[in-house]
Amino acid sequence: MIKQPNLLTILTLIWVFLVPAGAGAADAVVNSIAFGQIPSGAGIEVRSFDDSEQNIVLEKDFAKEIEAAGYKPADGSSLILSFETRDEIGAWSTTDRRHILSFESKGGQGGGENAKARVNVFDSAAGGLLNKGRGGTSISTPSSYRIDASIEDKKSGKTLWQGWVIADLKSADGRELTRRMVPKLVGTIGRTVREEAFSLY
Repeated sequence: MIKQPNLLTILTLIWVFLVPAGAGAADAVVNSIAFGQIPSGAGIEVRSFDDSEQNIVLEKDFAKEIEAAGYKPADGSSLILSFETRDEIGAWSTTDRRHILSFESKGGQGGGENAKARVNVFDSAAGGLLNKGRGGTSISTPSSYRIDASIEDKKSGKTLWQGWVIADLKSADGRELTRRMVPKLVGTIGRTVREEAFSLY
């Protein structure tokens, strides 16, 4: 007697074959380390490592989120939040040549019995005997944006908190992407967080 598949099996197969790879995957990851206590309501001055137009906008975003988190953004405070932004260019590969015949040799004089020749009949990407292929460029490592931030007590010279967030660049431009990263990063102030994934889109 043939056993009928149950509903869970059917749903699993639908998920495996119909849902695109990476669907629902997180776009960004945040990490942070708490080295000391940061009292609620404490005053925090926001500073960037450079005065670029983008960082001036982010300073305001940090101040807004700091206030929403229960702290007081104020210049001249003993606690200083410093941040910097970085972008990392991804890696890619280009295919523009048609591959029809390949030859492989494993051991022996001139290959001997272990030599094999293969005819590539059809390959949608690289091309073959019956088609030219798409060619073009494929992305192996996506470009990403990163924000690093830390809070130091200028009176003691100690670092009380450090955090960083990294996000893959997709459809949004760099400025818009980094602005979306700020709330999540500020939300980890005073806490230690390890590899917490979240979505930006």
